[in-house]
Amino acid sequence: MPTVIVNVEYLSKSVFGWEGLPVDENINVDEFYQDVVICEIRRELWNKNITAYFSLTKTSEKEKIGLKCDVWETAKNYGKYITFKLKDNDYSNESTTKTKNAFELMRIASTLNYLPEFNLPKNSFDQLRIDLCELIKTNRGGWIGKDNANVIGKKFITDLSKSIWYIDSCSFKTIDDRYKIPEIFTIFFNRAHPENHRHARRSFNSSELQNFYKILINYLELPWISKPKFSWLKVPLQIYVNNLLKYSDYLIEQKAITLKNQNSLAPIVDEGKAAYIEILDANIWRPPIIVEEFKLLTRSLEESPYWEPINISQFCPNERMRRCRFIEKLKNAFLFKVGKYTYHHGNIQNSVYLWRIDNNANEEELVNKHYKIRNNLKQTIQIYHTRAMRKEFIDTVELCIGKVEKARIRYIYSTWLEDSSASVNLVTQNIDDRVLLIFELGDPELITDLHEINEGRIFKYDLFWEYALKYLEGIAQESILAVDERRHDIFQHLAVAISIRDFQNQVLKICPLNIPTPSLQWIRLQFWPKNPTHKSSLQFTCKLPIKFMVQTRQLRCDHEDAHYASALFRYQKEMAILLRENSWLVFMDDKHRCKVGEPGYPVAAVERGRQVIVSKNKTFQVADHDFTKCGIIPSVTMICDIPCTIEESFYKGQVYVGLKDLIFQPSDPLRHMAELYKILKHQDENKPYLLLYTDGGPDHRVTYIRVQMALIALYLKLDLDLLVAVRTPPGHSWKNPVERIMSILNLGLQCVGLMRNEMSEELEKIMKRCNSMDDIREKSQNEPHLKEELIKSLQPTIDLMEGIFERLTLKEESFKTFKAASDEDICELWELLLEIDETLELDDRTKKSIKNKEKFQEFYNHCCKSRHYFFQIKKCGKADCNICKPLKSDEVDFSQVHSLPDPIPTIDKTSYKEFSEIYGTITTEQHRPSLKHQQKDKQTNKMGFSPNAQFAKNVGVVVECYECNRWRVLYSKTKLNSIEISNLERYIDTIQYVCGDSFDTLADTEVSNNNDDYESDNVNEIFEKVKINNSLTCNSPMEIPYYSSGLFEDICFQCEKIPKEGDEESNNQVNIEEGYYYYCNECYITVDSKKRRNRKVKLQQSKRR
Repeated sequence: MPTVIVNVEYLSKSVFGWEGLPVDENINVDEFYQDVVICEIRRELWNKNITAYFSLTKTSEKEKIGLKCDVWETAKNYGKYITFKLKDNDYSNESTTKTKNAFELMRIASTLNYLPEFNLPKNSFDQLRIDLCELIKTNRGGWIGKDNANVIGKKFITDLSKSIWYIDSCSFKTIDDRYKIPEIFTIFFNRAHPENHRHARRSFNSSELQNFYKILINYLELPWISKPKFSWLKVPLQIYVNNLLKYSDYLIEQKAITLKNQNSLAPIVDEGKAAYIEILDANIWRPPIIVEEFKLLTRSLEESPYWEPINISQFCPNERMRRCRFIEKLKNAFLFKVGKYTYHHGNIQNSVYLWRIDNNANEEELVNKHYKIRNNLKQTIQIYHTRAMRKEFIDTVELCIGKVEKARIRYIYSTWLEDSSASVNLVTQNIDDRVLLIFELGDPELITDLHEINEGRIFKYDLFWEYALKYLEGIAQESILAVDERRHDIFQHLAVAISIRDFQNQVLKICPLNIPTPSLQWIRLQFWPKNPTHKSSLQFTCKLPIKFMVQTRQLRCDHEDAHYASALFRYQKEMAILLRENSWLVFMDDKHRCKVGEPGYPVAAVERGRQVIVSKNKTFQVADHDFTKCGIIPSVTMICDIPCTIEESFYKGQVYVGLKDLIFQPSDPLRHMAELYKILKHQDENKPYLLLYTDGGPDHRVTYIRVQMALIALYLKLDLDLLVAVRTPPGHSWKNPVERIMSILNLGLQCVGLMRNEMSEELEKIMKRCNSMDDIREKSQNEPHLKEELIKSLQPTIDLMEGIFERLTLKEESFKTFKAASDEDICELWELLLEIDETLELDDRTKKSIKNKEKFQEFYNHCCKSRHYFFQIKKCGKADCNICKPLKSDEVDFSQVHSLPDPIPTIDKTSYKEFSEIYGTITTEQHRPSLKHQQKDKQTNKMGFSPNAQFAKNVGVVVECYECNRWRVLYSKTKLNSIEISNLERYIDTIQYVCGDSFDTLADTEVSNNNDDYESDNVNEIFEKVKINNSLTCNSPMEIPYYSSGLFEDICFQCEKIPKEGDEESNNQVNIEEGYYYYCNECYITVDSKKRRNRKVKLQQSKRR
């Protein structure tokens, strides 16, 4: 039978306190009270009115529950702690008639306790603060007033947490063993584990402890700590604070003693004081357990002659405490008289010797024998010399005979003077071991310390340094300068090299053959330091007048399908391993566009990246231009060297980079497939299976018909038996291995300042009048030479970038470049689709447009498999099929090839099944998390205000979701000026927005980069005002402010189709005039309940971003 914990209160006092009572599963709250609880309280309270409250714990917030609710069902939802509050029958009438005056309310408020409020914990330290707050709450402590709690209380808890965390990070046990920490605080230790973050534990510092003491002692003098509500805390806190001071004083004292010992010119330990002899009398009454424990030692003593000492270490346990107990029991262990010599060093009994005493020896003989034994044992005791003694000896030797290797002097000193001190550190220990090897082998020519080879100047690499200087002063100055996204004047500088390895290769090209070449690390140490004031600058020789400069940026987000998509990618890799002899595994992605400046005004190719090498007197600068009209897009394709097992790396293979004009050669699915075809065509093998992995952008998203049609065209062009294209989830393009190639490309792009060549005067005037890419494309319609000439003006820039990319490598494999696909290549690929259905047109790129293409639909349903994260085309393998072409691969091999399976979770729902378990089975994507939550309830947005038409007018900009293609509105409570709108539109052009994203994290990201980039600061300020509704999902309908603002053109409320001229029928037009939103012809027929406008608005054309 279930049990609940019950508490009954009357007049704010407990009359039945927190006891477990059984409860039937089908009984309501009132019946439970009348049948069970009422029997536990006094009879005079039986007729009182009751109110029931449920909570998860005794002290957590209570939920008021109706008396007709089922007890057990309510307990499962709200907690099994039940509080019944009893009230007199006339309580409600009195409460409604009695009026409290303002002074009474103020008096009550002044007695209420408040606790500081903390955010949800992000780490163990945050949780420590919350737990200390709970401790105060449990003991009914608190501060009067919320302001006091959130100012004084929060600071106190934070300071106390910092002191506890510091002690825990160093070693709680160390200080607790010497000065006992109050028990009330001990539960908050053992939480800091720096080793988990690859950090060593810190050592206690007396200054830190004193600082914590000064901070916490002030709280003990404040009035609130002396109040009764904190009486339980004041005394333990006083003890805790005093212990901090005591341990600080102890550390200072020990430091002084250590310093004194190190400076002493005599050994610290004196055998005369540290050793003593005692006589153990015979014991004839020994218990059997003692006899058994000392049996071996007793036998050894009996077999040895009188007065011969035996070291008991070989008979003692190794564990320290057991060894101490063993030594304590020696006095009762033997049937005969025994002598015992003990040598103490600190708190440890270092050496203990025993010998058998002759019972016939007189007192004088006994004294003489013991004197001789002690003198003999004294010679075996290890002696530890101080640092000052060793230093004095070394200084004397060097004064008399000159400079001598210190390691050899240490060996002579420790051997001749019997110094048993350990080496100072591990490095010294390794050198001392090599010195010992010299003396054992009798070979003084052995190198003991590699620092010896650094003595004097090394002339071995002088010829290389000579040509390196020639390179910097000649070729590098003429053709290579340095560049950065920081803009200061009209001058630009390209870097002299992409990396140290590249610099070495460039110099070797002009050097004679077979000259000695320094290592990369030794080359780096010849540079000028970035900051001459840093201590690290002492390592640099400044032989070469070059230095490093650095840039950085990175951003990631999260998605509910991340785990699902990762499992799918793993399945694809395992499938590639299974088919590795006959398949290609290809990773594809486009890098962010590289800005190209106007003639005479070059700009940085990338905004931030890594270190590059520049001349020491050069500044990392480019022209002061943020906005550019032209750009170049690097498209990266990597043909993976498929490993033999899933545990091996897939980050290896041949990398191809293509450079395309952003305006007239935009990224397009057909263009990508045409370029991939040219790459695969030149491979040595013509394989029947192709596996693709992309980032899922608009030109790679496998759910788009235009992408699927491009994949089908490539499938036909290569005559493949199987094509599987998988994409990443939104915001997770970093999972694509080719994304890591981008960091290598940044090496080259970091070195480049880009600008196009000048065209004719007439065309340059046209370009000056264009403010966007759309304007340039529109002007090219009227001026046919503009397109051709603009591409020609960009060609030298493309040639420069190709030359740099071909100098880059991945796993010693040089990058290759390819030319962008021409319009003829794209048309040739498109014509293959006409072989399937000759009615297809280039504009047929949506599901609606191909719905009536019967032949294409027949091929699609027969050969294709479409999922949210992958698209597959596969031949059926039947010889009599009229749709598929004959197999390219062997029929027997193809019979073992199955479709890529959908991830299926394991029984415990914590992970997905192995590929081998489900390969060859029929699966669906019913377990995709985003599919399960498509109908989730609308969430509250985090904009801080409700979206409306006026806030939309203040911005006048919409952004398109690249997942669902719906337009989403940007809002602001204040109107933006033209400059802010321009910066906002420019930034939106560089991102891929997905429904549910928020721009709130932009400010934190920019601050963390620690840069003062003017453009980033402007965007940062804009997004403090501009918001987007992050509660929307891709299944949410169009936003009403899109229409009610009157700024944007009408699109279909159901499918977002943009109306074309002559597309509206008369019935639809009448429908709009009656106050309904616009519906396209198809949706007008299929949608029964159409959405009506609240009021008519006058629509105006506005620019979409």
